[in-house]
Amino acid sequence: MTPKMHNDKPLVRAVLEGQALAWTRFKDRIEDGLWTMVGLLTSNQMDARAVFNKVIDGLCAENYSRLRHYDGSCRVEAYVALVARDLLAPDLLRLFRSGCGEEAWVAFEYFFAKDMRRIIFRRLSGPDYGEARRDAYQEICLALVADNFRRLTAYQEIGSFGGYVLHVVDRLLIDFIRKPTGQNLSGSTRTQLLSEEWENIPSPDLSPEAALLAREREGVLSSAGEVLRQAVGRLSPNEQLYLQVTLASEQPMPAREMARRICRPVSEVYKLKQRVLAHLHRLMDHHPSVKMWRACA
Repeated sequence: MTPKMHNDKPLVRAVLEGQALAWTRFKDRIEDGLWTMVGLLTSNQMDARAVFNKVIDGLCAENYSRLRHYDGSCRVEAYVALVARDLLAPDLLRLFRSGCGEEAWVAFEYFFAKDMRRIIFRRLSGPDYGEARRDAYQEICLALVADNFRRLTAYQEIGSFGGYVLHVVDRLLIDFIRKPTGQNLSGSTRTQLLSEEWENIPSPDLSPEAALLAREREGVLSSAGEVLRQAVGRLSPNEQLYLQVTLASEQPMPAREMARRICRPVSEVYKLKQRVLAHLHRLMDHHPSVKMWRACA
């Protein structure tokens, strides 16, 4: 089924084209929702106004570039809320890191609870999983709160904060489904649920966070791939040849066969292997993009 489309695309198009009064109409639509989000992160009117203006500036930046991804599959208020929560991520994280965990968690749940429940429902859909969905939500929340919100404050500004949170929630949900006890899920049910990528399940209403998550995964993979390309580019010609032959082989290649193919002594093959592995580990193991890709894989 095709996603339900809304009537807000002409308004956004008018904003992007700079039509007279379009931004005023757009701002009137989104103001109430933005003030609610800002109010959860600030304690006085002066701070609230400053943070609100920061979000507005972010929406206007680079000729409204953040609005260019809007495709009409959700109301414009919902789309702006996704953009705004990423613009507000530094303020939310500052609350978490400054010891204001209770206030920060209230804001976090307001920002993400609906998306978290939607992710859970897509993996645990149907009337038989009502209790499991409630248990999953509670367990995911406990995991996010654990160790002074360690999983949330670990965000390293690779990709959007919203995409990062959705990845973490989905991985925690998979861990919940894999648990052998407490979820009232049979082994065959777990296998079926884990084999389904929730963002690919057909839906009459494609949720905006599904599109966001898909874009984030693509971006994270691209960033990790670029790190790998740069790491390979720093290898010597002999090391690059060794890596190329290794990756092209479907099975582990004996050292003598490798030596024959790259026209080097067998003794040098072992040294090449050690140097290539050490080089790639050194450059990639602790790179933020690679760590993010591993977390999302």
